[in-house]
Amino acid sequence: MGISAWWNSLWRRASSQAIDPQELEELDQYVWQADWLDDARRRSMIRWSKTFIAGKHWEGCNGFRITEEVKKTVALNASLLVLAYPDWIFPSNPTILVYPRPYKARSRGGDLHHGLGGEYYRSGETLAKGPIALNWYDIQRAIHRDNDGDHIVLHEFSHQLDMIDDPRADGVPPLPPGLNVEQWSKDFEIEFQSARERVERGEAIVVDDYGLTHPSEFFAVATECYFQIPWDLREYQPNLYRLLQAFYITDLAHAMDTP
Repeated sequence: MGISAWWNSLWRRASSQAIDPQELEELDQYVWQADWLDDARRRSMIRWSKTFIAGKHWEGCNGFRITEEVKKTVALNASLLVLAYPDWIFPSNPTILVYPRPYKARSRGGDLHHGLGGEYYRSGETLAKGPIALNWYDIQRAIHRDNDGDHIVLHEFSHQLDMIDDPRADGVPPLPPGLNVEQWSKDFEIEFQSARERVERGEAIVVDDYGLTHPSEFFAVATECYFQIPWDLREYQPNLYRLLQAFYITDLAHAMDTP
């Protein structure tokens, strides 16, 4: 997912701008995990978010008004996922839709979780080549450190990572050089099936039930846990934690353990 000439010009412009203290304060305000990142990564998140904001069409839905706060909150949280991949800027998704709260949507044919026809409430949605839909209510809940692991921005954008090399989303994102794709995929499938079996036995796991419906949802929900409640995921599902660490590279649990 390399940077096109247009995106590259946006990146150069963002990189040439000085980062002021207010931007660093906003980063801490909107992304609680940033407090455990080094200065270089914090500044990279800000530059990436500027590029992302400038390159997307932002649209408020159901009467919601898009503000700079909304754009920065979405972009800065999405940047957590690409700390190790700063040239991944989700070019296949030109539009970001933001609703005030979870919204009604009609099921499309072949919808993975909602069957055919009918309306139901969605927190968000992502398409391989289309808009990414979010809702502000859940975004605001996600940016507080004491939440239960849910993070709609991380969830929907991790689906996009999953779709980079396969628009059907199979739970396996493009892996960095040095990782064996076949082995990682096999280990991930083992974790997915193990989680389902543990729940059937009545055992508690960190990844919630929605993540057990499909490998792509398992990857997305596990990603939420990896960044939101990393200690819990590392303790109760350590093999899954290690798999995600190998992909995301950033190890927040370790960083938070370090005085």
